[in-house]
Amino acid sequence: MGKYTYTDEEKDFNKVLKMNQNESFSLEKRCSSQINRLDESINSSEVLLRSLGYNLPNKTVSKKEKTLSAEIQEIKPYKDLVRKANVEIQNDIELEDLLSEKEFQDAYKRLDAIHEEFSHKTSIVNKTDLMFLGIATALQITKSLLFGQIAKKFDYGNSFNPDDRLAHNDKSIEKEHRSANDEFKENHEKHGHGYWMNILYQTLPYDITKGSPAINRNMEGGYHRIHTLGHDPILGCIFGTANILTDTITFEDFKSNRVIRKPKMMITPESVSFTKLFSESFEMCKADSLNLPAVIFAEGCHLKSDEFTKLGLPVPILEAINPDFASKLYKSNYDALCFSRDLKIVGASAGISIFIDLIIGLVHGLFNKEKINKDLYEVRTRKILLISNSIASTSNIIQTVITNNPKNLDLGGLLVTLSHLFMDLRFISRIKEEFIRQELNKDLIKELERLDSI
Repeated sequence: MGKYTYTDEEKDFNKVLKMNQNESFSLEKRCSSQINRLDESINSSEVLLRSLGYNLPNKTVSKKEKTLSAEIQEIKPYKDLVRKANVEIQNDIELEDLLSEKEFQDAYKRLDAIHEEFSHKTSIVNKTDLMFLGIATALQITKSLLFGQIAKKFDYGNSFNPDDRLAHNDKSIEKEHRSANDEFKENHEKHGHGYWMNILYQTLPYDITKGSPAINRNMEGGYHRIHTLGHDPILGCIFGTANILTDTITFEDFKSNRVIRKPKMMITPESVSFTKLFSESFEMCKADSLNLPAVIFAEGCHLKSDEFTKLGLPVPILEAINPDFASKLYKSNYDALCFSRDLKIVGASAGISIFIDLIIGLVHGLFNKEKINKDLYEVRTRKILLISNSIASTSNIIQTVITNNPKNLDLGGLLVTLSHLFMDLRFISRIKEEFIRQELNKDLIKELERLDSI
């Protein structure tokens, strides 16, 4: 019994290595025997030819490339190799059965070199810091994997199903909208009649598409919401209210045009500058103190009535930054509600990461038994967090080991796996080696250098 313990997978791997080692030795022995027999035959033939008076050319090595035999067998899948190895080799195989003493010493030297190089690149040499690095990395991996599972349950990144939404002219939406307007009107009847009543009940100017071809605008019919800033959940608070006050429409490129209501409601070629748009809005607000509250109410009600319809509202601000991408998202049924849902999930994930960093920082601070300067000790803590986040997010080894294990689909199995992995010196060494071999992110290098300078 050797000094190492092995998992079932490692035992199978050792058997496969031993089987391949046996086959290599056997092949080498057979080849060596055949080569010796061929050499003997060639030498005896040369002696015979020379005795008959033939002059033989000097032996030269042919420079022609040799082609491999077409009879080489196809490499078997690893599972088949494991099955064959278990049939051929009954006893458990240990490293001592595979490696010589010199090979063991070379392996230990390589292990020491990995640890030394890792410490050199990260400046983390303290055993306590290394322990916290492992814990922080394990927690970040747990968060990352659980985030993926939870995000799927909340349809993260998915579009909505239009069949689950109401038509834009659904009677229930119209009824609710009118009821809200009536309530606002009743609450402010003492103010007296004014333009604010028109604001509540008239068609909003940025809901009009008629006249757009005359100004070389393609409003795309039902998709007009992606082309008008009044329908933007954020920009609409500014441009939507200004449009309602001034009977204008502002497009995704921030250009505005006048809208007329008679003889029929339509967009006109008259352009309205930024200055004019907001100066007219200001004058309308001064004309009646209830105009501004009414227009804010009307804008909010309109956006709310459009929010749960089959087309929804566009992702905020995106149409003003990247119209093509915004249009592609909108037409694939990814709207403001989808974006809001995903933003909450991402926010929750970021919050958990911050919480993990906070806990690691607080607990790590309790291990400052040498009474090192607080600021310097915090530098060590920040370095641990920085490197743990980098390893957790970039390590192919971790992703492969964790995601290939079905037990990790539940929290209990995941935590058990991680606790075993990060107590395994061999696994930690593989992670360190991978970290060293990968080209470190430039931002990470800069941050590490900045922390070192502190």
